Amino acid sequence: MEITACEVDSFTKWPHAELLVTNRSSKASTYTVQVEFVDAAGKRLSEAYAVTNAVAPGQQSSMTAQSLTQVTAKITCRIMEVNRYAS
Repeated sequence: MEITACEVDSFTKWPHAELLVTNRSSKASTYTVQVEFVDAAGKRLSEAYAVTNAVAPGQQSSMTAQSLTQVTAKITCRIMEVNRYAS
């Protein structure tokens, strides 16, 4: 699991993280990811979840975790939890 972008939308002020998952297992898998958005001091501003279904073995899938909480500070995105389930 990799964060490929972490930003706040200039219009909505909603933070989002672009994620890339690689299925390194031998079975098609569904992934759920929890991301938190923190400010420069490490204070949690919001969180979001993302899901991608039926990623084939050896394949990659992009997903977006977006919060609906408006944020005006510069953010850092952190992956809090990743779960993989065989599809």
